[in-house]
Amino acid sequence: MQPLTTARLTHAIRLVCLCTPLIAAPALAQDATPGASALPTSTTDLDAIVVTAGKRNESVREIAGSVSAVTGQQLEDLGAQSLADYIQRTPGVVFNSYQPGVSHVVMRGIATSSGNVQGQTTTGYFLNEVPLTEPGFSIVIPDIDAFDINRVEVLRGPQGTLFGSASMGGAINYVANVADPTGFDAAVEATASQTRNADIGFGGKAMVNLPIAEDILAVRVVGQYRDDPGYLDNIGLGRTGSNDSRTAGGRLSVTLTPSEATTLSWLSLWQDTDADDNSYRIAGLGEFERDTAIPEFTDTKVAVHSLRLDQDLGFATLTALLSQQHKQQDWQFDFTPIRGAYNADLDLDLDTPLFIASGGESTGRSLELRLASPGDQRLEWLVGGMVFQTDKDLYETIGAAGAAGAFDRSSLFGPGSGAVIAPDGSTFNAFYSHLDGSELAVFGEGTFHFNDQWKATFGGRFFRTSVDAQTTQVGFSTYPGDPIVTRSRTDEDGFNPKASLTWTPSDDLMLYALVSEGFRFGEPNTPGLSAFPIPAGSTSDSLINYELGTRTSWADGRWLVDATLFYVDWSDIQLRLQTPDFFNYASNGGKAYSRGIELATTWRPVEAFDWTLAATWQQARLDEDLDILFAGTAPAGSQLPGSADWTVSNVLSYRFDTRFAPTLTLAHQYIGSGISDLNSAVPGAVRNEQGNYNTVDLRYRMTFGTTDLTLFGSNLGDTRGITRSVSEVNGIGQGIVRPRTVGMTVHWRY
Repeated sequence: MQPLTTARLTHAIRLVCLCTPLIAAPALAQDATPGASALPTSTTDLDAIVVTAGKRNESVREIAGSVSAVTGQQLEDLGAQSLADYIQRTPGVVFNSYQPGVSHVVMRGIATSSGNVQGQTTTGYFLNEVPLTEPGFSIVIPDIDAFDINRVEVLRGPQGTLFGSASMGGAINYVANVADPTGFDAAVEATASQTRNADIGFGGKAMVNLPIAEDILAVRVVGQYRDDPGYLDNIGLGRTGSNDSRTAGGRLSVTLTPSEATTLSWLSLWQDTDADDNSYRIAGLGEFERDTAIPEFTDTKVAVHSLRLDQDLGFATLTALLSQQHKQQDWQFDFTPIRGAYNADLDLDLDTPLFIASGGESTGRSLELRLASPGDQRLEWLVGGMVFQTDKDLYETIGAAGAAGAFDRSSLFGPGSGAVIAPDGSTFNAFYSHLDGSELAVFGEGTFHFNDQWKATFGGRFFRTSVDAQTTQVGFSTYPGDPIVTRSRTDEDGFNPKASLTWTPSDDLMLYALVSEGFRFGEPNTPGLSAFPIPAGSTSDSLINYELGTRTSWADGRWLVDATLFYVDWSDIQLRLQTPDFFNYASNGGKAYSRGIELATTWRPVEAFDWTLAATWQQARLDEDLDILFAGTAPAGSQLPGSADWTVSNVLSYRFDTRFAPTLTLAHQYIGSGISDLNSAVPGAVRNEQGNYNTVDLRYRMTFGTTDLTLFGSNLGDTRGITRSVSEVNGIGQGIVRPRTVGMTVHWRY
């Protein structure tokens, strides 16, 4: 790599920041070439930064839209392990942390709940462009470990034209480093930390890149393990630090480049997260206390395998991407507080804890083929097609130890009634669902350059989605008859357009206007379970995003100001409603809007100091009254769940020109107040509130040759920020920011 002069650095900063705010510490990114090793300094050249937001390798300066790229070097500088460590440092994003494996990212306030809902999520998740979000209730929200990640692309606003369903509010694309045939590479990282009210935590990670045949064949292997000790005490179990969690996994990449025109790559990822108990405290108890009769464990597993071909055909590049992803989740909730109602209604004498066991698994397969014209042409184009198929099995059971004996003694059932269905005699009611979903689409996008200053982009996606569902109900609720089996189906097709106009009058100014739409799968309902009439199912919402953006550079590139003004019109909202006899169903109804301003600035008064600021003001509100069965009416003007009117992130970094090149980084974050569900908007209802907190982190890094030593403190003010609030049967559950944590990380690279 050539020496980085001040002139080249200033030019590089201008290139990347004119187009996209990089809101992470430091403000500058590393070379994003896959397989490139991270450098110890943050002042690396940005000329080669590319993103795949447009389904092609493009410099970030060419993107007309709200795209942020948090690079691998930035993730390392922040000490990022998971989404909670960095995702809210990009504008317009709130991370609603609650339960391991199913915590949600909400972009621009587009959500009807801060947690899992019956329908497909409004944020899409991808790994190297492989879709990870299936139709219906999400089994595992991917939170890929940040080690050896090349970058994380955060695409705000609807991305349905190129990325497909679920990306109504935006999309997150993890870009993992792939095997590099040009040379050997390796890295090892170890972390030890201490969280208040918890035991010592540790993590170990390693990567090795092995060229088998130079410039032709290489293998890259990554392994990681992280132990995050619990900081909550479960007084019902008499257990301290009950919410221990462990994350383990790895990646395998193989790259074959038989010629300059051909690249064939394989990528596999495995990641398991096991939590001994849930991570919400109970409001009204101690600041670190929860109270359940049984542990509420969560186990999640993600496995992704993909094969990719990139072939230069001269007139275009052919990309073929074949993938399979498998996700599994199992968890348990304590329902003991309502055991008395079952005893009274069913004439039982249960005296053991009542549990709900829930979860499932899904397998998705996708194939995408596309052709992209070479860049730097007056007309640039991309056309493609994709098919995504998924099958999913869900279960939800209720039971208690000794249930068989209690039912045998019941006057309503009697000995040998068969109301208890589990071999161990514990489960007495169950719902099982099987879903087959498919998405077929053809898509395209073209950009015409009128001249060096003006360009226009038009794109669209024709899509067809379908879901077949079969639900089986068995247990005391169907006694003495046979299990109830019901089937349902939804089909939908449509067109998802996109258009943008970009004006770049100089290297220091870029302006664009964008109109885009998003969509998601509809959701069939199961007929016959409720005594009340319910619709056949839901269809995709209607969501249109209007956006104006500017990227500016001042003071010879030392002060960068980027701003986006957006308005989202959302109608026919997919809702999860409930009948008076407590059956959930999907429906469409209501209107909402989200409007706001996203601001990102980077200031470098001297070469050693950077200050990046990201601030978002938005109003995500119901546009009309919304009737919520069994809850009441949420009035027009109510805030949408999982959003915050204000989010602010500051990152200040100073690089000392002394021995060991020390770097001091101070990071601040503010999340405004919000609500966690639409029921909280109903007057007189229990209001589950979240947000309205500040956190401050501090990191000090020294470099000893190829080894970095970092001392860090997270949440130094030890704030009890509430990240999500839910009405649980044992009280109001509150997810909280991890308490003050201090520690040390050693990172070695070849």
